[in-house]
Parts: sequence; C-alpha cells; structure tokens
Amino acid sequence: MKKILFAIILAALLLPSLSLAAGSCTQSVSAYTGGYVIVKLACTGDSENGSIPNTAIATAAMDLITGTHYLYTVSAYPTAGGTAPDAADVFILDANGEDLLGSTDGGTTANKGANLIHATLKKTTYPYTHHLNSAYFPAITNALTLKAANQETASANYTIELVFVR
Repeated sequence: MKKILFAIILAALLLPSLSLAAGSCTQSVSAYTGGYVIVKLACTGDSENGSIPNTAIATAAMDLITGTHYLYTVSAYPTAGGTAPDAADVFILDANGEDLLGSTDGGTTANKGANLIHATLKKTTYPYTHHLNSAYFPAITNALTLKAANQETASANYTIELVFVR
C-alpha cells in the first residue's frame, strides 16, 4: 500500500513538470565539398513563454569550423508544420560576449539580428560590425552561442541556420 501511495504522489509531482517543457534547440551539422558548413538549430519555444535558453553550438560543429572557417550568413525561418513564432531577435555571441550580428551592448539590443525570426518568412543577414560600419566575415576562433530574445509565442517552432565558409 505504501508503494502505491508513493507512486501516486511521485506521479502527481512529476506530471506538471513534464507538461511544461522548457524551450530547446536540436542541432545538426552538414559539411559540404568546397568547404562550407551549415549548422541548423531547430528550436521549440517554452510551452509557457516561448523562450529558449542560450544554446552553445555543439562541440562537433565547433571542431569542424574553429580556426578554419568564417561566419558567412545567419538565417531564420518558421519550421514547416509547427507553431509559427512571433517576430524575435537573434544574437550569435562569441566566447567574449561579442554579438557577431552587430549588437553594441553585448547581446541586449539587436542590430542585424533584429526581428530575424519571422512568423511566415525566411530572413537572412550577414555578420556586422559597428567598428567598420559594414558587413564582415569574422573568423571563428572560439565558442559560439545562439541567443534568441523577445520570442513569446508558446511552443513556437523555428529554425536558425548558420553558414560558415573557408
């Protein structure tokens, strides 16, 4: 009897946490002849507030691109068949906290990543630097992290693609 009561209490405690899943991104990496690499992050927003945690680019991808590649483009689009996201900002942060899409305040206020996530359209941008006041193609020398901000549609599905070239 005690075992059954314990199982019921345990289930009552666990079920709410299972239904309120935190946001996440699943990564895949494709390397092509000619030297370019595409990292895809298929993201699903939190079931309550639509957010995803900051997501480090996987070690397998970093091993392919560190010291040999440059960030060429960043794209975002709604995942087919999923819940459409609302307009949201994308930051690609290096290990020093610099946003490779041009934010001047460490990934708080978006620049070229502003509203990159869209409910119906694919949108693409180049990396950007204020110091040069132009697009540029930064060498990948350390870890990268995806940060998405202001996406508030619960359980929204979208994909972020990072293209790296030699």
